[in-house]
Amino acid sequence: MNNNSSRALGRGNDGSWAIVRFFREEVFHPKKVGANLGLLYGAGVFAGAVYFLESFGELLVQ
Repeated sequence: MNNNSSRALGRGNDGSWAIVRFFREEVFHPKKVGANLGLLYGAGVFAGAVYFLESFGELLVQ
């Protein structure tokens, strides 16, 4: 398949598929899934702590 037929299918080098390639190679790559889940877990714990302190911070300080 030459470059012209690839471009006709919408797979040109215009950057429209760059985000798909990024997720495939950097987020869902089997060697990186564990680290990405660890980062997601850490971000979730941080967001939960912020929510907890916003909601119940008055009860912690008297």
